[in-house]
Amino acid sequence: MSGHPAELTGLDLHEVWTGAPPLGDRFDPFSFPQRMAAYRALIQATNHNGLFGADNRDNPLWGLMFQHQWQHRTGRLGLGDRIDPDAGWGFGNYALCVIPWLGAEAAGVVPPAELLEPPGPTRFRYGPEQFDTGLADWRRYFELVRATRPGSDLEPLRLALWKAHKSCLDVVAGQIATTEPDPYSPTELLFLRGWCRMVDYLWAAAWRTDFDFMVEYGLDVLPEHPLRAESDLAALPTRARRNVRNVLRLARTPDWRYALNLLLWRRVMRTRQARDEVLAMLEAVFQPSTGTKAARRRLIGYLLRP
Repeated sequence: MSGHPAELTGLDLHEVWTGAPPLGDRFDPFSFPQRMAAYRALIQATNHNGLFGADNRDNPLWGLMFQHQWQHRTGRLGLGDRIDPDAGWGFGNYALCVIPWLGAEAAGVVPPAELLEPPGPTRFRYGPEQFDTGLADWRRYFELVRATRPGSDLEPLRLALWKAHKSCLDVVAGQIATTEPDPYSPTELLFLRGWCRMVDYLWAAAWRTDFDFMVEYGLDVLPEHPLRAESDLAALPTRARRNVRNVLRLARTPDWRYALNLLLWRRVMRTRQARDEVLAMLEAVFQPSTGTKAARRRLIGYLLRP
């Protein structure tokens, strides 16, 4: 019951899914294969009684594994299979791999493993003590997974997962905001900051991160190399260019305006009906045009609904 979708064999993620050695009793969070082994163990351990399907395709943890594979493939983590402790994307993923793992440990979902320290001084503050709220939220997520019966509505799990996700990335965003971009470009660091903000929109919408949804909507919307300057956007495929522009715009939005916009978006996303058409609602917000008039009218209706 804890396998993987057959379609995985056609994706680059398949190599690390099948090739990363088991985690064992020591977890080196600055090893890419070790982080991927942790994800694989979490995905397998949470599919009790086929909760997420016989091949595990409905497991919402797939999104984290796909995202980390993209970071590695595009050189955002450092050289080879070692994760640079000073890489912003690597620090962000620490919060979304190591902290979920520790939450699963606390919930009794996976066996404990010794967590290794960074290999030397770092510009980011690592360690579970930085993520107390996120760790508690991840523990609650895994406890909720254990208590959920097969055939149940999975949206409550997605909402709990995104709450934990946000709690962790709030810490990441706070540290990145005071970090000098070197040796990464200001544009790339701005993109990372904006991506942390985009997560708030996805959290409010209980955005799906299962295997099928990721394959359909999440594999060609991000740049395949670190951004050196905004002029790099011109060479990106259309979907990725549009998405990156939206993310950079979010990063530049003043804090007060961003908080107001997010408050309005969360109001729109109050109902299941609105969340079920999140793709159209996001397009209405980020790509207003004559083609999205109908979606914008529905968005306003959701906003004004008592």
